[in-house]
Amino acid sequence: MIVRVLSVRIAQGRGAEFHAFIRERGLPRIQVHPGLVSVHVGRRTEGHDEFAIVVTVWTDWHAITDALGPDPSQPYLLTPETGLVETATVEHFEAIDLPPKPQLEPEAGGREVRLVAPPITT
Repeated sequence: MIVRVLSVRIAQGRGAEFHAFIRERGLPRIQVHPGLVSVHVGRRTEGHDEFAIVVTVWTDWHAITDALGPDPSQPYLLTPETGLVETATVEHFEAIDLPPKPQLEPEAGGREVRLVAPPITT
């Protein structure tokens, strides 16, 4: 799997427009692609500056290029030319397989819950 991270600095005073664009245009355009595994959007502010990331996980490189075009190293839709962002960068990472998330199991006859995790091996 491939993790794609789009990082942007949102143009001053355009935060509401940026988030509406993501919800109404950006996400619907990529969510229809079968190779998309997940998508997450985050934001932070530093004084008057606002930053956002769009993190998508794809099944493989072919799925990304099918959805975003032949050069997915470029921002998809959110370029500085739109006026919504001042800067935009894209990074790709190979996903690392992780162990399954530990499960919570109720204790017999009680209200307590215990964490069941696989043993740690070195």
